Amino acid sequence: MEKTETRNALFNYFGEQALLEEKKTVFFCPYDVPKSIFKSIRQWIKTLNPDKDCVVCGNSTGIERYMLRLLLRKKISVILPLATVIPSCLEELNLGWRMTEQETMELLDEALTEHRLLMVASTENVSVSTPTKRSILVRNYWMRWVGDQFVLGCIGKNGYFEHLLWKRKVEVLDMNEVEEEVPMTKNDSESAISVVCDDDYDYLLAV
Repeated sequence: MEKTETRNALFNYFGEQALLEEKKTVFFCPYDVPKSIFKSIRQWIKTLNPDKDCVVCGNSTGIERYMLRLLLRKKISVILPLATVIPSCLEELNLGWRMTEQETMELLDEALTEHRLLMVASTENVSVSTPTKRSILVRNYWMRWVGDQFVLGCIGKNGYFEHLLWKRKVEVLDMNEVEEEVPMTKNDSESAISVVCDDDYDYLLAV
């Protein structure tokens, strides 16, 4: 068995597997972000073409969820790597949007119907309902392996993504410094972000 086939066998897939053959842009972002990150993300999304672009984006942090929702709204093809088991139905997918859950589920369902969405999870995650450090690490390395291009929301304080993407060409969307420490929550899923702009608040998990 070839190396690629061996690696693919370590993951479960649900959705449009043909997206794996497309040129893929992987989006990563640290937990600590500048307030200007939302504007930077919106500007970048405007440059994407629904007929050409495919973005790999997770759902473990508020910023990833914000990006994911905007991608779905613009009908960009999305590969969603999970740090949990693939749910048997969309309603079981814990995306953390308390205020916009119904719309998000509708966007995901629409993307699946239109063959614009693929969900991916490690076969290790058969009993993982809440992301762990291990499952997030495996997810991140899969994203690095599958990507053709890489976009980083901003430069993090601990340099994790810079290390992860060493020797890869990376586009950074926002070069502004983080103005305030963004707390990690228990659920991350530690997924809440407290530093937000007023017009972006509804898109993030409020704590």
